[in-house]
Amino acid sequence: MLGTGPTSTLASWNDAEYANGTFTAARFGIEGSLDGTNYSEHTSTSAAALSFSPAVTGLFPGGTSYAAFAVRATSGSVAGRVLVSAGTPSGGLSDLRYGVRTVGAMGQCNAGSYASGASVIPDGSTLGTSAAVSQMLAADRTPVYYCFAISLPVGASNGMQGLAISQTWQLVATSG
Repeated sequence: MLGTGPTSTLASWNDAEYANGTFTAARFGIEGSLDGTNYSEHTSTSAAALSFSPAVTGLFPGGTSYAAFAVRATSGSVAGRVLVSAGTPSGGLSDLRYGVRTVGAMGQCNAGSYASGASVIPDGSTLGTSAAVSQMLAADRTPVYYCFAISLPVGASNGMQGLAISQTWQLVATSG
């Protein structure tokens, strides 16, 4: 027979620590500028109209015109990459060629500075050609300055006289 003797309780100490976190996703966006000062977001239906110099309304064989466009991250955005993507051109001026380079400033998008820029789309490309490599875009809103060079080659056919063509480019940005 078992007897009931004095009972004992084992005492132990305990303690706990807790941790929590609050998580917020980053933001990513880009904006463009035609003058390097005033930036805004442009959609496919309200694309920024590049201002070529000399004007592209009187192109002739051997002539080249230049237009600058700057892109930067929006306020509070993380860093990313930008890729110049060409849409399908519309019109008959099929002999038209172009190239795109990055330059150090908006004012360097001209005949004198274009050649020293870094190639984005090779000179002499047809209008539907997109870039193969993207450019880094800093989170600190430092712009990337693109310089578009449009030319009608010396060997353009007589059939190109009076024809027109339109082209839209999309600057596709991805974060990271």
